Amino acid sequence: MYSIDSKPTPDDRHVCVIWLSRAGLVIGADGQPVEAEPSPASAAAQVAEKHLSTRLFPPERRGGRSRLQINEIQSLRHGLVAGPDMKGVVAHHESVVLITPMADGRLPDIVTEALTKFGPYDLAGITVMPVVTLADSTGEVGDALLADLRAALTGAELLEPLVLLGETPKEIEPHLTPRLDELVR
Repeated sequence: MYSIDSKPTPDDRHVCVIWLSRAGLVIGADGQPVEAEPSPASAAAQVAEKHLSTRLFPPERRGGRSRLQINEIQSLRHGLVAGPDMKGVVAHHESVVLITPMADGRLPDIVTEALTKFGPYDLAGITVMPVVTLADSTGEVGDALLADLRAALTGAELLEPLVLLGETPKEIEPHLTPRLDELVR
């Protein structure tokens, strides 16, 4: 990854993936971090990271300055543990993929807190693609969720949310990757 001090040139893309984890990471049997309790949001984040890495860093563009940042919001019993560096997102990214379940048809409080803590932020010029996982959510995607997204992402160009029913990367990939391709054209 290259250090970035400005918005990308036309050939470069800077994308931040922000996703909600149920329980954060623990050290697995092989000594590597693994998610303590996998969720559809983490499966979607895995697909997004793999696909965007391939798209943003192909072998023929080794000298490019594209950037892919992965940020996890950990929803633990005692509240927000880690949140996105929104100042860095605003300063260095043109696109954000926000992957989250719903809570009774609304944006979960922990996600709203992570997006607005130390704000407000002016996200003018940043495109946000909401990805809503429904496998472990309640409610339906409607006006309340869209209002929550607009309030938390002030000034951003908000794309139509992608609604995912799958729980595994294999189920999610065919639905998510075409939308990611549109985002980084």
